[in-house]
Amino acid sequence: MFSPSRTSPKPVTGGAFAKLVTAGSSVKQAHGRGILKRWAIRLVAVVAALAVLWVLFLVTVRIATTQMWFDSVQQGPVYRTMVEAQILLFIIFAVIGSLVSGLTFLAIRRIKSPLFFSQDDDTIRWIFRKYEPKVSRLIVALVVVIPGILVGRSAANGWQTYLMWRHATPWHATDPLFHKDLSFFIEVYPFHAMLVSLLSQALSYALWIAVVGGYWYGAWRLRRGGRKVTREFTRLLSVLLGGYLLLKAANYWLARYALTTSTAHGPVTGPSYTDVHAGLPSLVTLTIVAFVLALVLLANGLLAESILPLGRFTPRGRVRVIALALVPMLIASAVIGSAWPGLVYKYREAPSAASLDLSEIVHNQTATNAAFDLDDDITTVPYNPPTSTSGATLVKLASSTAQASVIDPNQLSPTFNVEQQLRAYYGFKSTLDIGNYEIGGKSQDVALAVRELKTGSIPKSSWVNSHLVYTHGYGVVAAPTNQVDPKTESPVYLDGGNPPSQEIPVTQPDVYFGPSLGSSSYAIVGQPAGSTEQLEFDHPGANGSSKSAYTTYTGNGGIPIGSTLRRLLFAVQDSDPNILFSSEINSASQLLTLRDPRARVAKLAPWLTLDGDVYPAVVGGHIEWVVDGYTTSSNYPDSQLINLRSASRTTLTANGASISQASTQVNYMQNSVKAVVDAYTGKVTLYEWNQAQHPDPLLKTWEAVYPGLVQPQSSIPSALLSELRYPTDLFNVQRTLLAKYHVTQPASFYSGNDFWTVPTDPTIASSQSINSTSSSTTTSSVSTAALPSRYSSMSADGFGAQRYSLSSPMVTLNGQQLAAFVSVDAQPGPDYGKFTLLEYPSASGGESPAQVQNDIESNTAITEALTLQRGGNSSVVLGDLEAIPVAGRMLYVEPVYTQSSGSASFPVLRHVIALYANGDPSFENTLGAAIATAIESTTG
Repeated sequence: MFSPSRTSPKPVTGGAFAKLVTAGSSVKQAHGRGILKRWAIRLVAVVAALAVLWVLFLVTVRIATTQMWFDSVQQGPVYRTMVEAQILLFIIFAVIGSLVSGLTFLAIRRIKSPLFFSQDDDTIRWIFRKYEPKVSRLIVALVVVIPGILVGRSAANGWQTYLMWRHATPWHATDPLFHKDLSFFIEVYPFHAMLVSLLSQALSYALWIAVVGGYWYGAWRLRRGGRKVTREFTRLLSVLLGGYLLLKAANYWLARYALTTSTAHGPVTGPSYTDVHAGLPSLVTLTIVAFVLALVLLANGLLAESILPLGRFTPRGRVRVIALALVPMLIASAVIGSAWPGLVYKYREAPSAASLDLSEIVHNQTATNAAFDLDDDITTVPYNPPTSTSGATLVKLASSTAQASVIDPNQLSPTFNVEQQLRAYYGFKSTLDIGNYEIGGKSQDVALAVRELKTGSIPKSSWVNSHLVYTHGYGVVAAPTNQVDPKTESPVYLDGGNPPSQEIPVTQPDVYFGPSLGSSSYAIVGQPAGSTEQLEFDHPGANGSSKSAYTTYTGNGGIPIGSTLRRLLFAVQDSDPNILFSSEINSASQLLTLRDPRARVAKLAPWLTLDGDVYPAVVGGHIEWVVDGYTTSSNYPDSQLINLRSASRTTLTANGASISQASTQVNYMQNSVKAVVDAYTGKVTLYEWNQAQHPDPLLKTWEAVYPGLVQPQSSIPSALLSELRYPTDLFNVQRTLLAKYHVTQPASFYSGNDFWTVPTDPTIASSQSINSTSSSTTTSSVSTAALPSRYSSMSADGFGAQRYSLSSPMVTLNGQQLAAFVSVDAQPGPDYGKFTLLEYPSASGGESPAQVQNDIESNTAITEALTLQRGGNSSVVLGDLEAIPVAGRMLYVEPVYTQSSGSASFPVLRHVIALYANGDPSFENTLGAAIATAIESTTG
């Protein structure tokens, strides 16, 4: 029987065994690295997913808590309208951005014959092509998602533009150039421009993806090899550039309408001679050029080679077409878009501007006056003094036609703080508000301040004290502006003290909402029905008693946070876990948040521009905060563009006493809304304002967006109506414009010889000089700011009855002479909003505020007295220089206070300076004596 021979196995030598062991070890290590890599990828994916979920959770929390806030002010539908518009715009344009970018990237990846490159020629791209399949999904995701998010976010930010376009309201007035309804320029055109901008943004991202992606995927190169670009890439680039030029053509077409607010060439805002005769034709020409070249590029990219007129095109030929399209576009932009208008301006308009620009000035004057409510209700009075009036008659007239002030609202807040603060955790605004109330049957100007809570001064600061115990301020303090206590030389308080005197009755003194409570301040208040626990500190005991009063908030202006879920949401939103874990919070607790009245109105109506001065009013025993709201635009045809911050800037905004406006350009501004915030409940109510006399189509548009948000003026309670007033920022803007637009003749307007200017506040630099211990003083930015306008009861012409007014002197351009005095009726009634412009003759005008202050400082007796007042540890505080028209001349009144050093010091009235007409300044201890002496010095 055959049996196969057995071969003995060869013995394993030491070297072979070592190799086997090494190979096994390498396999194990590779396997281990694979496991680690997979786990690392999983860990990264989990972390990324958690990060995305956390972001989504935070967004959900923000939306949910914001919705609760809107529900707390009974305006939930308003927020839903805002969110729906943002979501709609985001989705639409995110899809467009993602689609354009995704299709572009797909076209790059699917190039059939990419350029060849070896590892030696192009190592970096070779490595990318080798490992690209492993990360292709990540690349696709980034290329699709990021552009979509960026374009969608830009679109969502334009939600107000979208809503305004969707609800555009006819204005029934047209512009003089295109003869289109004004609503097109203000409400429609901005949305069209936004659409073109968003689509251009999406195409820009696609172009970047095409160029960058094309490089990595071998669609083009700059060096090595004969072929530099693929056919597919040139066609793709042609299509993208063609689409971009189509949008450029649309942009040129829309840019024609921007000429109505052009500031490029003419002396005023609006289409100048150059804009009409060169700018407009150039934009039409560029539109045609861009459109034709866009068609060429699209044909270059979409049509097959055999269809093209040049026959079978190579990639290089298509590149030439791209260049032949882009270069003419660039040349046309430079020559037609820039050089042509520039030459017309230099050789035609500029040499003859005095005649060519007159029609533009006429259109600008008409539009500006209409856009800023200066087109009517202005009475101009040539102001000349009577030939013979006795001193006694003038003194009597001065006392009957005006309530001259010795309580300077910009200086005496420290006096209110020291004398009426009650406790260190209370305080007042740095500038007092001037209102007008009926006291004892007479109209009386009153300095009014609300005793607000100062959260930074709460004793024994803790979370419970800061948010549950010390939750509100208490009461108001009021004093007449034209008198002081002769014994103490301090204000005569109509309301104040503890227990409080109440010439102006206040039945609900608790102040849970006020300007001093910043955006991060919140309080948690409320107790269940039937509870007798009172955790909130109300006010200190009367007459020095150590027994303080406590209370419980019973309003409904907060957000209910009794449930655990709501507490969790707000704990996350406010980054404060105490809201979730505090045992002091109960089922009836309410969260009072966003307690600054101006911030509350801004959140509810972001389409309004708000006045910087929020003022209190006592209405039916309740304290209300009034916020003036403006509808504004920068697209009103032919109206003068101004910088809102610069035009409304005064010493009060410069030193932070009043909120500065945003540094933005506007050429339309209407005070169409009065917003009222209840200091106890936080309820926000928006009222239409002055629509019967000055209808505002822009307000109608926003009322169509938010039906029921703005209440009709007829629903304003009569007690509130009497305490409303003409807004400060609007008046400051209007006086800035009146400095030029009081000139009605176009030729005179062009020359500018009769222009005025708003005077600077001369008391700032004077105070610094008086109190300076050195021979040199520095000029601060505050001292160069404009003189604040003033609220006071006065006669508009210096002869008639008093009316509560807002006023300001105006000076010649060199600031040396008084040019005019402008005042507006600030009290609701048939004459509300009517301007009186007292014009002084240029030859015999009165002295400007700067000249008056110089006269005061040049008076030896006054300067010596002020030097003595400054002795020791005291400093001199100069009140505002108040200008009052009296019988054809100007009466200036300046109170003089002294203030000792120390944290508890405050200004005390010591003297009153007065100057009438061109006479000498008087320096007396009382207001009446100062006015009488000043007037008598001019009459002999």
